[in-house]
Amino acid sequence: MTTTKNFSIFPEENRLNNLHLHQILLNISDGCYYLNQDMQLLFINRSAENMLNIVKDEILGRNICEAIPDLCNKVRKQLYQSYKKQKGINFNLSYTNEKYFKVKTIPDTTGLLVIMQDITETTKEDDRKAYYEKLRLIGEMAAGVAHEVRNPLTTVKGFLQLVEKNEDLLKYQEIFLLMINEIDRINTIISEFLDMAKNKPRRKEKEHLNEIIQSIYPLLETRALKENKKIHLHLHPLPLLNLDQNEMRQLIINMVNNSLDAMKAKASIHIRTYLDRGQVVLSITDEGTGIAPEVMNKISTPFFTTKEKGTGLGLAISFTIAKRNNATIEFTTDSSGTTFYIRFTIQEHY
Repeated sequence: MTTTKNFSIFPEENRLNNLHLHQILLNISDGCYYLNQDMQLLFINRSAENMLNIVKDEILGRNICEAIPDLCNKVRKQLYQSYKKQKGINFNLSYTNEKYFKVKTIPDTTGLLVIMQDITETTKEDDRKAYYEKLRLIGEMAAGVAHEVRNPLTTVKGFLQLVEKNEDLLKYQEIFLLMINEIDRINTIISEFLDMAKNKPRRKEKEHLNEIIQSIYPLLETRALKENKKIHLHLHPLPLLNLDQNEMRQLIINMVNNSLDAMKAKASIHIRTYLDRGQVVLSITDEGTGIAPEVMNKISTPFFTTKEKGTGLGLAISFTIAKRNNATIEFTTDSSGTTFYIRFTIQEHY
């Protein structure tokens, strides 16, 4: 096993040109590393160090599976086949669930050069576009059937309300009430569908986000107190934002109700507003049990829910509303609770 840290991937002949190529590879924006026949790392450039969050001096000379096991587990098969067949291959790599790379291999008789291009932002943007396209299609479908469904539902509900008042049918009143409530629930689902059909807010104006929160606080507090829970406000001065006030009310109510559903009695929610890196941030922190790892990527998907009577549309609508109001939603979660961050872009010109 070689012990020196001063490795070179180039042969001795034509040393001047090789040093020039070495400097080019060392400084290019794409990440690259070179493996010998024993899969030992002989070279890694600065970009690859940053992409993989590693330190060159700690891994050079070591087998890639020992030095970077998480990476090795994902690329070992492709690297082995590329070297064995002496044929370059291209593939996409998802690394640590946060970064995405386009990978290209260039084999030679002594080893393998691997080049990585960071496509994280492009991949996330493509995922966002696909997500919102899905919402748009669902919304269009809902808009097409809503009118035809609502008319007969209204008729049925009207007759049920009339029949439940009949003294001869009082013993069935509980059943009638259940049927009426279920019709109301269907209407609510249809309304939520239609919310996703909208491409833009009805009316955006300069609004005080703090004032919107304070205006619905009594409504939120009423439910919290009823369930022996608390809601705390921590509001800091903010600039005006270009918002649809009604949509913001709906987003906040949806998010807080979701947090209340996640908590047991005597727990608290903290609603904060503040400025961070040129953005207005609204954070909602609960003291629930957190979001399970296996469902983290599904929480904004329409119809996905872990609640027995949930529609799976509340968070999907919230993400859509945020996008229409120049905002994004992020979250952190662990066993002690979840925090959602709604980040608003401050627009200088309206």
